[in-house]
Amino acid sequence: MMRKLALTLLALAAGTAGLVAQGGTAQADEYSAPQINSFTASPSTFYPTVRDGYRDSVAFQFQSDDTNTTVDEGVYGYDTSPSDYTLVVKNSSGSVVARNSGNTDMYEGNYWSWNTKNQSTGRPVAVGTYKATLTLVNSATGEHTSATRTLYAKAATINQRVTKTRTGTETVSRSHSSSCYIDSYWSGELDLDCWGGTYAQANFGFSLPSNARNLTWAVSGERGCCDNGRVIKTGSRTSPTHYNVRVRVTNWASYTVRRVSVSYTHAVRR
Repeated sequence: MMRKLALTLLALAAGTAGLVAQGGTAQADEYSAPQINSFTASPSTFYPTVRDGYRDSVAFQFQSDDTNTTVDEGVYGYDTSPSDYTLVVKNSSGSVVARNSGNTDMYEGNYWSWNTKNQSTGRPVAVGTYKATLTLVNSATGEHTSATRTLYAKAATINQRVTKTRTGTETVSRSHSSSCYIDSYWSGELDLDCWGGTYAQANFGFSLPSNARNLTWAVSGERGCCDNGRVIKTGSRTSPTHYNVRVRVTNWASYTVRRVSVSYTHAVRR
């Protein structure tokens, strides 16, 4: 009777050990795949056609956790073997247009800037919807984890307001009569000064796109001596692609030009 009871207890103990081992293995398997802590793609809407620096690239950033729980003969530990990553961008047809791969860095994070060009053709990708899929693979076990982000390639025409500025010394031409003077300063200021003469003047030129509209201009500076004379500021579009601002003093007037600017609105294709 005692022998039978002992055998029964041994069998129960063995079964319990098996359950613990299985439970431990299951927990290890649950955490052995690499973890994607964060994965961003910015901007998610981009404009690849016009290469002017405005949203014509996409920055991918992700942070991973390569610490994987393991079990060896019932004792839990940690496996810090590095993971490999692959980042693939596909178009709506499922064709790969860009790919990047390497080893993850769980401390510094990972970064890749895609120029929004098809790596096979070297040309900007077409307008449409794209899927960027990040896959991490445990290099020790082969287990993997994936995450996907949706991207939108667009083309559009927008109205953009532009301001161009010149310092006082950035002139296209200067001229003066006798008894009038023009002096430049290291600060970028330009002094127009008449001592009873006819005039001293400076012209400031600005290039424009032919579709520029709603043009405005401004001159900042300071009037000096004297009241017996005029400071004349004028702006005119001399051609579809050029604008000129003129500052002129007469008689006994003087004026220090600090800055001259022209602003306009034009349509830009993205």
